Amino acid sequence: TGVVDKPETHRHRNYEHFQLANGMQVIIASDPSCDKAAAALCVGVGRLHESKDMPGLAHFCEHMLFLGTEAFPDEAEYKRFIKRHGGRCNASTGDASTCFEFDVTPDFLGGALDRFSQFFLAPLLTPSATQREINAVDSEHSMRLTDDGRRSHATLLLDANPLHPLHWGSGNAHSLRDVPREKGKDPHAEVVAFYTENYSSDDMTLAVLGRESLAELRSMVEARFAGVKQTGRRALRGDHHGGDEPAVRPADFSGVVWRLPTKDMRYMAFTWQLPKWQVPLWASKPGAYAAHLLGHEGEGSLLSALKAQGYASALSAGVENLGCFSHFAVSVNLTEKGLDNLDHVGEFVFCYLRLIRDRGVQPWLLDEMCRLREVRFRFADDGQPYGLVKFLARGLQNYPPSQVLSAPAKLPAPDLVRAAELLDLLSALNVRVEVVAKCFADRCVDADPWYGGRYLKTPPEGSWRILWSHAAGESPAGGAELEQLDAEGEAAHRGMWLPGSNPFIPSDLALRDYTLGSSPEFPLELTIPAQGIARVFHRQDDRFRQPKAVIAFRIHSQMLSHDATSYLRGQIWCSCVAEELNEYAYNARSAGLAYGLSALPSGLELSVSGFRDKLPVLLGCVAQKMRDATALSPSTFEIVRDRYERGLRNRVYKQRPVDLAARKVRESLGSLRFRAEDLLEELGSLKLSDFDGESSRLLDECRVEALVTGDLCQQEAFELAAVASKALGVPVVPDALPERSEAELPSGRTVWHIDGTNDEERNNCVRLEIQLPADMNNYVYASLLVRMLSPRFFEELRTKQQLGYLVSMSSALHEGFRYITCSVQTEFPPEFVRARIDDSLEEHLRWVEAELDEAEFARQRAGLVANLAQAPKNLGEEFGRFWEEIVKQRYDFGRRDRKRSALESATLPELRAFVREHVRTASRLYVEVRSIAPGAGRQPPDAATTGALPAAAAPDRVWRSEDDVEHFRASARWVSHRDEERAASAVASRL
Repeated sequence: TGVVDKPETHRHRNYEHFQLANGMQVIIASDPSCDKAAAALCVGVGRLHESKDMPGLAHFCEHMLFLGTEAFPDEAEYKRFIKRHGGRCNASTGDASTCFEFDVTPDFLGGALDRFSQFFLAPLLTPSATQREINAVDSEHSMRLTDDGRRSHATLLLDANPLHPLHWGSGNAHSLRDVPREKGKDPHAEVVAFYTENYSSDDMTLAVLGRESLAELRSMVEARFAGVKQTGRRALRGDHHGGDEPAVRPADFSGVVWRLPTKDMRYMAFTWQLPKWQVPLWASKPGAYAAHLLGHEGEGSLLSALKAQGYASALSAGVENLGCFSHFAVSVNLTEKGLDNLDHVGEFVFCYLRLIRDRGVQPWLLDEMCRLREVRFRFADDGQPYGLVKFLARGLQNYPPSQVLSAPAKLPAPDLVRAAELLDLLSALNVRVEVVAKCFADRCVDADPWYGGRYLKTPPEGSWRILWSHAAGESPAGGAELEQLDAEGEAAHRGMWLPGSNPFIPSDLALRDYTLGSSPEFPLELTIPAQGIARVFHRQDDRFRQPKAVIAFRIHSQMLSHDATSYLRGQIWCSCVAEELNEYAYNARSAGLAYGLSALPSGLELSVSGFRDKLPVLLGCVAQKMRDATALSPSTFEIVRDRYERGLRNRVYKQRPVDLAARKVRESLGSLRFRAEDLLEELGSLKLSDFDGESSRLLDECRVEALVTGDLCQQEAFELAAVASKALGVPVVPDALPERSEAELPSGRTVWHIDGTNDEERNNCVRLEIQLPADMNNYVYASLLVRMLSPRFFEELRTKQQLGYLVSMSSALHEGFRYITCSVQTEFPPEFVRARIDDSLEEHLRWVEAELDEAEFARQRAGLVANLAQAPKNLGEEFGRFWEEIVKQRYDFGRRDRKRSALESATLPELRAFVREHVRTASRLYVEVRSIAPGAGRQPPDAATTGALPAAAAPDRVWRSEDDVEHFRASARWVSHRDEERAASAVASRL
């Protein structure tokens, strides 16, 4: 056992590490106040450990483990138990590990572990489920066919060393079913063998968090996991994969990859394969120094210089650790001008690299990096148990148990020599360059075999290598020695120099005086508001005890809601302000501060958060910049406009069907919503001169409300509000509150046909919206109904019927109504899937009305109540709950408690009445997105083999165009969020 280094925010939580007799590494966390228990188990086996003859086997095995065990043979038992008791569960397969995780109401941790542990003791791996789960893996693959990240990684995998285990391993029906059959292999036998040989206890790491004492948690773990078997075969890790063979041979790694993206994006990535897997070097992190300088965004940085030339809009740099090797990458988001000057972009990159190398690793800068990392870890926000146990279990695969929390965050043993050695590896002679843009359609004549992504791999451009080697102070292969140039002079000539010390590093980390329990539970409105701010709410933190604060200002304005152009101007103006502040604010972000500025149809939102010490300085600067931004610079406008245009194009033409359907619903039903298609059209006519005086237009007629939370007393809240008020110079305009409302759907069933927009996307989607009045009673019973039916809906339509990978049921409140939403992304025809949704929903509604018993109802109600009773885990989560009330102009900070009380009073007869009187009679909107990709998709099952399948019910109306939708909007009854608020208040009064 050992002590675990932990942040101060984990003060209430005790950790212990131990090893079971079977070699399993375990970390337990005792948290008597936790409102969710959780566990995660990672096995150090992934894609790298499967045979290249059957890629996807590790992923397939992960799927199969969910389908029943000897002790709990029902396939749905595990998920139902978790969901029934307020939890969730998932799993994922990577190159080097596979991780399973869940959370649950604390009282049911033991029962959850009973079921969870059986995955690793006696899974059924049912033969009858083999084909079904291969289909599930194939659906997941289909969903990601157009993913640009996967297509990019595929070009690297094509260069993988054939003598190394690195390979594509996500899996699909072809790799898991068709190819094995051709070779005479049985997929079920293969997955059983993979599990038996590789799922060894001494390759497993387990994390468990609960209310129990450490001794009790240890006993729970030992009783359930001591029987997990050692296979006698330890999994290889990191550099041990492939023996002396590299993952990619140097000659194959270097070169230029030209790639045609799915989405509208432009970037140039410079990548170097590192000779050592970097994970074991966690204490010194040799790549952190280079990443800090190359990724810097302040004055004199590489990004600043590229922006000054009009070449780039963003940049990132750092080490990426894959399962068996590491590489260092600098990725530059390009402008059109940058795309025309790729050689010069590279010249700037290597000129700055030479500057860093020639100056040598600066001890003071490494020390500053260490101090910043130490402070940020010490006061790191706590998180939800679900994420924490996954982090711990994965960390135990790579780090010493005592450092499992701190190893990724801290820099405890900085090493100047190793940092310098890594810098020396970043040469123009061994770099791999990926260039991505839509304009390479003609050039990219090859396609990867898994996703169909188009690309072309070419040798390094000769002129680039000469120019870049010269800039780096190197000699190109076979070239003459170059005259050594002055690195600082060359860099300065291009507007680049190394950064100075960070002025935003916090110096005052002492907590404000407070009396435990003296702060009110909810924010209070200050009785004397700051000049120019209509309302200021404040709550001094007495829970998380960090020297941090979160402050936000809601600037309600009618000026953004007039039309799409007004809204678009506000969005672009906000982004331009942020762009022009980027150099200044970068140091603040590095030191643990953050700010946000965004435009919404109802107004602007400004927020600042982080360490309290320098927060007023950042707030004042941002607010003053907002007021002073009466005109925009041409270069800033072009960067932002280009970014917005590509973003809107991707939203209009490249959204997943499930996201397209959701967007269309919200745009059609909300009053303060603008179609992405309209925004894209309006963007084409916007000019720089249109923004003259924009700050006055937005700020001269508005109403400002503020929320101040964190380690700040009331006087400091006043002072911060005054800082913003003085800088913004806003008047108090009481009536400047835009009205939010939502269209009431026509009665009966409406089907809306929408054509997909991405000709590479072969999936369709069906989304059902059941519209209900937004009162407390409907919140209670819609939430209960969805909680009970969503696992059944998923099990029926995804697991059994195999309609698609993305299957969900949810409940949500929007501007004026509450909705129960069912969504399926599928390759089957939409009308067939619509019938399946209706049939499944009807079956499960009948189950509620006739078969659901009181005991099951009580369990489900308790699970939902437990979820609502969850306390926020950090200052940001708490702030978000309060801020929602201000944004929606309800100011009812105790609403969550009232919801919980209403849920506790819910009864089964009332749930049945809700189904009978509300759900069955509610208006329904079916959005059917149909793929425009070539090919017929998947055909429905043959009725001869499956029996008669009911057809979709005839709709009362069909929308086939945007004109139909506009006609509906023009004649609809619009329900205001204020109507919803009045209804909720009436219910509250009765309660």
